[in-house]
Amino acid sequence: MNKIICYLLFVLIVACNKEDKISEEIILEVKSLVTNDQKIAFLEKIHRQDQKVRKALNEVELEFGYDSNEKEKAIQQMIKNDRANLQKIELYLQEYGHPSKDTLGELAAGTPWIVIHHSGSIESRQRNFAYLYKAYINEDLKPGSFSFYLERFHKLKYGNRFTLPNPYRQEQLIDSLIKRLDLSELTE
Repeated sequence: MNKIICYLLFVLIVACNKEDKISEEIILEVKSLVTNDQKIAFLEKIHRQDQKVRKALNEVELEFGYDSNEKEKAIQQMIKNDRANLQKIELYLQEYGHPSKDTLGELAAGTPWIVIHHSGSIESRQRNFAYLYKAYINEDLKPGSFSFYLERFHKLKYGNRFTLPNPYRQEQLIDSLIKRLDLSELTE
């Protein structure tokens, strides 16, 4: 159990490193997105990369085992990929705002959520809350995805799972989590 806790702390510390500078290459890549087709291709590529490294990690663990050096290398690759993807998505959000499902499609519109969700950082969740909240309000992000993001945010911030007495609607859960996480002022 201690090994798992140490591993998770290591991943969070590495993932939370705010010293990462955005490369000129990433800046140029994001700023060169002129057409909707280019934006779709950019966002869908990030989504595929995100899922590819996770699939590879699972395959490595199955083949070589939980405590293997190969798994550690796969984890490092995933962390590196997550950092680059987060930089790209944050720059994209600053430049263009959250992608619209109607304009760019559901996969592209869901990419910022999945990248921020996988960042493992309280800071990145805080920084990007307003984008995801607006996407949720505009129905570009599914309520289930948004509540999952908020629930994980709560778990990272407070170390426990947020619960409401049953029965409740998903909107009640979302509103309660926003209040609990002190994010209400970012919804105005």
